[in-house]
Amino acid sequence: MIMDIVTLSRSQAFKRLESLPTPDVLILGGGVNGVATLRDLALNGVSCALIDTKDFSAGASGASSRMAHGGLRYLEGREFRLVAESARERDSLIANASHLVKPLRIVVPLKYRVRGLLQAMFRFIGLSQTGGPMSLVALDGGLRIYEALGRGKNPLPRHVTFLRKSRFPTGLDPSTKAVTTYYDGQILHPEGLISEMIAEAVTVNDGCVALNHVSWTTQDGQVTVTDTVTGQSTALRPQIIINATGAWIDRVNGTLGINSNHVRLVKGAHLVLDNPALFARMDGSAYYFDDGTGRMVISLPVDRNILVGTTERDITDPEDRDVSDDEVSYLLQAMDGLFADISVTRSQVVAATSGIRPLQRGGELVTAASRDHAIKEDVVSGFKYPVLSLVGGKWTTFRAFSEQTSDRVLALLGRARKVSTAVRRYPGAGPCDAAELAQAHGLPLEHVTGLIERYGKLAKSAAAFVASRVDRPLAGAAHYSRAEIAWLIAARGAVTVEDILLRRTRLTFGLGVTQETIEDVAQIVEQETECSRQSIAAEVAGLVGNPLIYGLQER
Repeated sequence: MIMDIVTLSRSQAFKRLESLPTPDVLILGGGVNGVATLRDLALNGVSCALIDTKDFSAGASGASSRMAHGGLRYLEGREFRLVAESARERDSLIANASHLVKPLRIVVPLKYRVRGLLQAMFRFIGLSQTGGPMSLVALDGGLRIYEALGRGKNPLPRHVTFLRKSRFPTGLDPSTKAVTTYYDGQILHPEGLISEMIAEAVTVNDGCVALNHVSWTTQDGQVTVTDTVTGQSTALRPQIIINATGAWIDRVNGTLGINSNHVRLVKGAHLVLDNPALFARMDGSAYYFDDGTGRMVISLPVDRNILVGTTERDITDPEDRDVSDDEVSYLLQAMDGLFADISVTRSQVVAATSGIRPLQRGGELVTAASRDHAIKEDVVSGFKYPVLSLVGGKWTTFRAFSEQTSDRVLALLGRARKVSTAVRRYPGAGPCDAAELAQAHGLPLEHVTGLIERYGKLAKSAAAFVASRVDRPLAGAAHYSRAEIAWLIAARGAVTVEDILLRRTRLTFGLGVTQETIEDVAQIVEQETECSRQSIAAEVAGLVGNPLIYGLQER
């Protein structure tokens, strides 16, 4: 396993891109599927460039439910292969990325012991797509299959059911007839895992590079890439193009000269709540519950907040990131009904997330099958090999999807696989002694502890960087420091204020981000990047009122 991760500055990354005029592979899109494929290819000696017109994980990968799960509800669609794969990948993440992925206890309150079973059976055998209430009998049967499919060397605890009200969590609706608990995984910082995979790829293979905030054009098999910050351009002639742009797949294929209709766009929103009473009552567990119409809602603790989601709405524009009043009202109403004695209100929303799932085409309803992943191949003029479009998938299965994609690339190139990622640890996994690290760099123990919580073993790199700077706490967010923000720019490719607020940190959580913090981050971005003062000021002005950052009201 890698001991020392290479840090490429933005200028160094562009120089490496210039040194790769004929890479084996060009990946378009810096979400989890694209980045995981970059990592897999890098480990197998394939030269590969990854570019993104926005930021890494700026699409659906940065707006997830932060869950590593097997997909319990996909059993209704008889997606046994998908559930089994998801369960294996969940367990692999918990084992190999233990600094960022933890076991999570999930509590399911049930109002019916048998009612709804017949509807569930009809859905299971394909005779109905109508939703209905979840019953204890149906859930218990599903969990038995779920746990059997996911049974590995280090299994999570089995599910438990409580029938006595004295064993129920306090405050549940009086009509609750049973409570079942089971385990899945929680991804504490999905975007951090993406950053680690990029760092590993460029470390193990100097023929690999990733660059965000670029534009590109293509003609006759040549792709011209332009850094939108500096204006520098370079030309690439890749053998294979992988389209991993998620919601933008069909639009990007059109730019490449392909008329495709591979993806169905479904937007999902989450709310971030600051409700201390709710946080205390949930006691570290997630709650998965019926919204009253047969649709399930998930709520889970993130730091000191509660994340609740998600909505599902078909859209046509991949740029649509709005969080509508209907979505907000739906999630608040659902969450307000979980505990009879705890009120959830609009004023408690400190932030929101919004992402678009690029589901596979097929069927009119959001089904389990649409969560599966597939590689679509399209022939395009000017390129020897077909363009590979990575369609569908979900966070938990990214490694398996990337492995399948890499296997296809290796087959096209006539090469053999050398390395498997199946049991490979992520760079930040492993022990890191806070007291020892604090003493080595002369930093406060509390500060170093925070670095380890956020970056795992890679806190060693962050601590060394922070210690080399004259530092002070970030304005309005003392748990971060200005030097740490500078490290995120230097080591993790952040370019804009939004990159920092939404993807490199969790500054929008807690009590929500303050204007003072935004202005301090903007000042650091000006000092540490080549972005102009005017462009940064324009960005900050454009963020005002954005619910993804400011929540739903001034606090």
